[in-house]
Amino acid sequence: MTNAADLAATLIASRQALLRAASEVTAQNAGARPADGEWSVIEVLAHLVDTDRHYLAEALAMRDRPRHMLVYFDDEAWKREHAHVREAALDDVLAQLKESHEVVLRRLASMSAEDLDSRGLHPRGIPYTVRDVFLRLPTHDVNHTRQIEEIVAAI
Repeated sequence: MTNAADLAATLIASRQALLRAASEVTAQNAGARPADGEWSVIEVLAHLVDTDRHYLAEALAMRDRPRHMLVYFDDEAWKREHAHVREAALDDVLAQLKESHEVVLRRLASMSAEDLDSRGLHPRGIPYTVRDVFLRLPTHDVNHTRQIEEIVAAI
């Protein structure tokens, strides 16, 4: 079983890999989309700020209320609510991303093994713990790292 320190190391490594992939992006091309309907790097990064916050809130809710049902992040609603995020300053989004990640790491560090083992409900009826909620984040980073690499190669 993954303890909080091992989980934090995984979260740090996945976020560092993502930021390395995004390091080729400039303020001028951060909002460039490789094709109509696809995401730009700044949209991906801004999205990660909110997924960090969302899944941290889900982990805390599951820890504090054992019958809490995991709520997935709603990408479509996020896109609608952030239609103009491509106009944001890259430095501002990167600062927000750093802060959201640090908050996740601080809250994770404060959790005991018992907290991480706290069980909640999953929409598909599978066993799910606070640890599982945190484990969503590095997988999410890996998926978006690949996406960023593809965007950078295309723009």
